[in-house]
Amino acid sequence: MSNIVPQLVVNNQQSIAIPFDISPYADRVCSHLNIEFSTIEITLFSPADMMQLNQQYFNQEIPTDTISFNLSPEDLITGDIYLCPSVIQENAVDYNHSFEKELKIVIIHSLLHLINYTDTTPETAAQMAAKQTEVFMQIELNEKA
Repeated sequence: MSNIVPQLVVNNQQSIAIPFDISPYADRVCSHLNIEFSTIEITLFSPADMMQLNQQYFNQEIPTDTISFNLSPEDLITGDIYLCPSVIQENAVDYNHSFEKELKIVIIHSLLHLINYTDTTPETAAQMAAKQTEVFMQIELNEKA
């Protein structure tokens, strides 16, 4: 058993109002998925900053809703998650649900990337989508209980 106290840090560099506290929600997701971490830093970026990051690491010149990096070679995760609330807000409209629901789903999606889920093929994308929906529904049920 490690003596490391897990840290979940949120850096909000955006002016978009976030309808819930991201840190405790991400911590609940980590508990649900049995993710052991030393530090996970979540940064909220503008579309321009997210596009720059997407270009730098994935050679894509568009902003995206999330980019996740697992920085640890071990089981105890150290990770960086970048979220773009503007893109998440646009996606919420496209998917016909609230910004809060879409943000929660994107947080789950981001954390799944930290434990090696991928969405690079239609098959892995479908598996990941099913898992994130399952986790979202289970956490929502637990919060209402």
